[in-house]
Amino acid sequence: MTNIKVIAKVFGGCCLNAFLMEVLMARTPQSANLVTFLQFVFITLQGFISLKSAVFKPKIPLRQYFLLTSIFFVTSVANNYVYALHVPSTLHMIIRSASSVASMLVSWYVKKKRPRTNAMIGSVIISIGVSLATYGGATVVDERKGKFLHWCLGVSILLSMLIVGAFVGLQQEILYNKYGKHPEEMLFYTHSLPLPLFLGMSIQLYSTVFTLTSMCWSILAMNILTQFYCTQSVHELATKETSLTVTFILTLRKFVSLLISSVFFENNLTFLHIIGTVLVITGTYFYFDFFTERKQRPVSINDSRYRTKQKTM
Repeated sequence: MTNIKVIAKVFGGCCLNAFLMEVLMARTPQSANLVTFLQFVFITLQGFISLKSAVFKPKIPLRQYFLLTSIFFVTSVANNYVYALHVPSTLHMIIRSASSVASMLVSWYVKKKRPRTNAMIGSVIISIGVSLATYGGATVVDERKGKFLHWCLGVSILLSMLIVGAFVGLQQEILYNKYGKHPEEMLFYTHSLPLPLFLGMSIQLYSTVFTLTSMCWSILAMNILTQFYCTQSVHELATKETSLTVTFILTLRKFVSLLISSVFFENNLTFLHIIGTVLVITGTYFYFDFFTERKQRPVSINDSRYRTKQKTM
């Protein structure tokens, strides 16, 4: 792990963004799609100003962005609609905590290359840890307000988006390897190209605007800024690490956000949180081969460091 600074930016920006999003959803749960839309608009405007004339001469062909853009938009909006289908928020987070495992399986299938054993073990362990911590935070059982069919549909969407979302990171990795690394350009096009698709929900967006209070607008503004910082950091990280490692780091970020949520919103750290924390730490050690790195490397007589030491004796 040589990209500590970028990873710190991901944790700082994304954790703050998730915190603000939870505050906003507690006040106006119907505003999720409006938040997503305004985030897309802000990142598009910022990218247009930043890239200037380069917007009209993309390094990566536009046709290559359409698949990535479609997947990105679908996963962004579909997860918002799951709440309307009365899937408990706890189950929502538990399913999404398996994103690192999904990314590993998708990467294995597409690349035809088996991941490192330690990476596989680490991904599974951390997913179990996040799931336990999420379940530990569920002090109140969610009431089933909708029909069972709607509940099943919501769970099916979550499971589908888990796999589809894994293709987003993998597609980014493929494009970077083929056309070079252009994170600012990709950030711009993945948010600007889907904007016309929001026309399908224009009535809902319009009606939601008038339900927000001044306090909600203030929180929304901070959320948009932190979302930009978070997304920019994730795109920067994607230029330095594989899609599997990026997903793994984002799963760790979700775990930290979960602990923050437990402290600030529920104040109910439980024994399952402790077990989950231990598993997450253990999974991280496995994934990044910290156990292997701690082993003493045998010194070869041809080792330059060994020869230097001999000369000084």
